[in-house]
Amino acid sequence: MYDYILVGFGVAGFSFMQQLEENRQNFIVFDNQSQQSTRIAGGMFNPIILKRFTPAWQAAEMLPYALLQFQKAELAYQNKYIHYIDIYRKLTSVEEQNNWVVASDKPVMRDFMQPISFEKIDGIAAPFGFGILKGTGIVNVNRLLDDALYGLQQTGKLRKEKFDYSQLQITSDFVQYKDIKARKIVFAEGYGLHHNPFFNHLPLMGTKGEMLMIETDAEIPYIVKSNVFIAPNVAKKGQYYVGATYNWEDKTNTPTAEARKHLKEKLGQLLQKPFKIVLQKAGIRPTVIDRRPLVGVHPNYNNLGVLNGMGTRGVILAPTTAKQLFKHMTFGMPLPKEIDIKRFEKN
Repeated sequence: MYDYILVGFGVAGFSFMQQLEENRQNFIVFDNQSQQSTRIAGGMFNPIILKRFTPAWQAAEMLPYALLQFQKAELAYQNKYIHYIDIYRKLTSVEEQNNWVVASDKPVMRDFMQPISFEKIDGIAAPFGFGILKGTGIVNVNRLLDDALYGLQQTGKLRKEKFDYSQLQITSDFVQYKDIKARKIVFAEGYGLHHNPFFNHLPLMGTKGEMLMIETDAEIPYIVKSNVFIAPNVAKKGQYYVGATYNWEDKTNTPTAEARKHLKEKLGQLLQKPFKIVLQKAGIRPTVIDRRPLVGVHPNYNNLGVLNGMGTRGVILAPTTAKQLFKHMTFGMPLPKEIDIKRFEKN
């Protein structure tokens, strides 16, 4: 008898696995890598919405715990995942300069927003300067997930196969899946939730995002944000992520020529040096209509849980919401109303 079956292993699934390990739960993971949003997102952590200079929901509050959990992973796997990199938001007018100064004096914002800088960045012209964010950076989620999956495989806790929902039998005390019996099951499938008959009623919209990997001689030590962002590839010097697009219609993981053209044009406006595209990736972000995570248990089966809807800030939100779901399912502690899937139940 397992304590938990965990289905899906992006940043949400990994975060829930950490809770299981810390609480000495016996578990098994199912993952076939069909959902790639975590791996193409770049792993950026930034609690500020740079389009409007406003704080993202609960991001500043949840960030310290997220970084603590990733630090624990670094110790566990003896590898480096957290890379602190300042974000330089290119300002485009005197009005934006004024808005930055006003926003940087507000609570929460002042912990991250720094004075405007006119520092020269190789290959990027910024006559109105940059607004700088400190305490931001990138988690190398690809390396993290690869290390975690390898560990699971070595200990016999991983099944690389598609989960067949029709094979799940549910009783009041346990669930049975083929040859596996467990007290509870948690689905952390990202956009794959649409195929899940137990939770596909939830309003998970899904937003397709595409990014490029480029090589350039420009030396850019920061994450630079304008109409697109440029972020260093922490795994390989001289390479940079460029993103991202937002498409609410296309629900495939197939890279498109339209997105490539769009990103290439925007990058050409920002970066004044030659670059070469070496890779293009696409994935579906698990976004929700009210921009809040989907966390909770099935209305009829309290041993079926869901952890989803992290959107564009999964690296920040997943560790805390995973902890909240674990405590809810294991100890009966209430969930915050903002994330509880009960908010979508019809009265």
